[in-house]
Amino acid sequence: MPGRRLLHVVLLAASLLLLVAPAAARGHAAAGPGSRAILAAPEPGLGAGDPVVVDADGDCLRLRESPGFGGRVLACLDGGTTLTALYGAETRDELLWREVWGGGLHGWAAELHLQPAPPSLGCGGSSAIPVGISGPDSFRAGLTLFVWGGGTVQGIYDAASERGCNPQTVWATAPDQRMVGYIFGAPAFVNRAWFDLFPGGRIGAPRALMLRCADAAVGITDAARVSATREPVPLGSTVAPEISAEAAIVVDGASGAVLFEEDARRPLPPASLTKIATAIVAIEGTDLDAWAVSNVDASAMHDSSVMGLRVGDCFTVRDLLYGLLLPSGNDAALALARYIAGDDEAFVDRMHTMLGRLGLAETGFIDPHGLGGDGHESSAYDLAMLTRYAMEIPEFREIVSTRSQTVHGTRTLPLFTGNHFLDRYGGADGVKTGFTEEAGYTFVASATREGRQLLAVVLNSPDPSTRFTDAEQLLDWAFTSFDFP
Repeated sequence: MPGRRLLHVVLLAASLLLLVAPAAARGHAAAGPGSRAILAAPEPGLGAGDPVVVDADGDCLRLRESPGFGGRVLACLDGGTTLTALYGAETRDELLWREVWGGGLHGWAAELHLQPAPPSLGCGGSSAIPVGISGPDSFRAGLTLFVWGGGTVQGIYDAASERGCNPQTVWATAPDQRMVGYIFGAPAFVNRAWFDLFPGGRIGAPRALMLRCADAAVGITDAARVSATREPVPLGSTVAPEISAEAAIVVDGASGAVLFEEDARRPLPPASLTKIATAIVAIEGTDLDAWAVSNVDASAMHDSSVMGLRVGDCFTVRDLLYGLLLPSGNDAALALARYIAGDDEAFVDRMHTMLGRLGLAETGFIDPHGLGGDGHESSAYDLAMLTRYAMEIPEFREIVSTRSQTVHGTRTLPLFTGNHFLDRYGGADGVKTGFTEEAGYTFVASATREGRQLLAVVLNSPDPSTRFTDAEQLLDWAFTSFDFP
């Protein structure tokens, strides 16, 4: 069965390449009557993802369904209308036609009537970058063009899934005009060309991409199977330590094997451990260097852990992530959620999309920060697997292992971690603390010794020190009670 599945993946990749590559290979051919030649290299000044402004010499610009004067008119756009150029370009009727989108419309326009838009400066002095998928409001089975606001293929998967797509393959144009694809759910070697094009897996913004939606769902990642390897072997019948937490678990980071658990499958309030999920959505679904404007006033968030944001503050997404994960900023969580999704509720929907992709069914959130309420809960097992997945993301791993960071936006803010475990346990490299009256003291710990990473989750410890003690004792026991192949 594995061999047949691999053969199916390879044949699928080949069929998609045959579908797309011929068009790219005709990149520099001129189109005669009745032909369609894709100009892979757009005219200078109008690159894929660039904003353009309609200049129709006092008339309106006819946006057409297909290139050429014979294409059906979709709309007549007034001068000054802003659109975004996609990578499609064709010569028809002795004119160069560009594929564009804007205002929910997607079509073709003569480049003669398109001018580069003046830079739209964000609060940090850089061009404003759209977040997530810009283009169609919904996807259907087949190929769809869109503009991506930066992030990873996992972020594309989640954003497209919310628009009714079962993502199968996403395509990008390489500098040499080749079409390079990423097949969701395929082995890493099949997608090697994609990671050659996007080192580290991050896709710059804005980037015009093409997505193929399947008729049925295609699995992408199960949190319990990240970097699967051989499970640790118990060395004997050593007894695990007694702990004071209501629920706990220890997981081997490499294999995902559960080494210890106590009531680990019962959903409980996680408090600020919620922010691990918030960070994953932000890292996978945005350009980390994009500037976000805060509409959150930390001074109004009484008795709350905050980064210190004021209304109108400008910080990069990366800065907000440090504010989210180091001082556990509830204000940073709200600022990220509203920047990424527009409002808190829409962001929570995105969190649930991500949780569904990872197969974490014992978790439900109602906010991005963890202050919680009815229905805001997660199990120790789900939190361990969520963190195991997060620690595979380089940006997340770097932030949660940081003791302090100074961020420079419209103001300079020094940030310090609340995770004192980093300084009290040998090999500690993360992750996150939490507390509410309902949740008690919660903690996810990560430690690596001799190249082997273990994760411990404790929920509802009676005091802030005990949660660290519980984690230390569990990790000490696990490191000495198992043989790690």
